[in-house]
Parts: sequence; structure tokens; C-alpha cells
Amino acid sequence: MKNKSIYILSFIALCIGIFSIYDLGHTPNNNIPQGLTDGAMKRFVFHDKLVPATSATFQDASGKEVQFSHFKGKVILVNLWATWCAPCIKEMPDLNELQKSLGGEKFEVVLLSENQDGIESSLEFLTTNNITHSGTYHDNKRNVARALKSNALPTSILINTDGYEVGRLVGPAEWNSDEAQTLIKYVITDSKQDS
Repeated sequence: MKNKSIYILSFIALCIGIFSIYDLGHTPNNNIPQGLTDGAMKRFVFHDKLVPATSATFQDASGKEVQFSHFKGKVILVNLWATWCAPCIKEMPDLNELQKSLGGEKFEVVLLSENQDGIESSLEFLTTNNITHSGTYHDNKRNVARALKSNALPTSILINTDGYEVGRLVGPAEWNSDEAQTLIKYVITDSKQDS
């Protein structure tokens, strides 16, 4: 009985060791500074290679077609959301504060509603909930969500000044945290160096 327990514990230790080695060997983009995806950003995944942002179109509040290329020269945090998505609603105040803190000529939060009943309900939600620093766009045919292979809401995608997707975070996050701001400032600085 004692030997059986030792074998079981040894097997468990071996599995943990193998998983640890596997996990270390599959850390995305080893050029990223240590600690940049800690704390509130621990679920943010940098891509190993930059991925061109989709050219799929979406609409602004007046119905005009927009693409991510319209934001070229700015780092953007694209947030796919919907009014019926509880985690989306939870992170919305943080996104609003992030836009207030960092928004300007170098950075912008781009809210992209996935509501299927038109943009009006999304605009009403922002007004009702005092989200005053960010407007919203509308992905009425889910062109962008499909092109980005996004199956979950919320999904936040960080795109650099040259229009390349740097990484993404699936699920809600504390977007106004120190860790989020540090990560975004890193991408802003890194984009300048690449230009």
C-alpha cells in the first residue's frame, strides 16, 4: 500500500514537472519584457508574430463604414462587446476611465458593439451608464468578429500604430489598472521605435 502511494505521488510530481516545462517552452513572444502580463493583465496574450488587423468594415453612429486602417498612427484597444453581455457591462467603466486617462492622439479605446438590434441600444446603454469618454461603433453583420475569429464576449484586441494586432485578452479585465496602462504604454513606445 505504501509503495502504491509513492508511485502515485511520483507520477503526479512527474506530470507537474512535464506541464511546467511545456508551459515555459510555450510562452508567447519572448521579446516582451518580464512582468508585462502580470496582475490584471495575466490573461493578455501577445502574439509571437504581428498579425495584420482585419480590413472588415463596421459602422460609426451615423452608419458610415469604418475600418481599423482609419486609426493608423494610433494604438487602439478594440473591445468587442454587447449590452446583453454581463462581463462586458462590468468592464465598461474601466474602459471609459482608460480612454479618459490615456486617450488622445497616441491611443484610443474603440468599442465595437455586437448587438444585433442596431446601434441605438448600444448608444442608449452608454448614455444611461455615464460612459462619456468613449463612443461606440457597430459590427452589425459580425464581419469583424468573424474575421478576428472571436467567439467570446468581451474580447479586447490591441492594435499598434501600423495596423497590426499585437495581442488580445478574452474575457473581462481591469482595463484602468496600473498593469493595463503599463502594457498599453509599452505598445505605444514600441510602436514609435518600429516606425
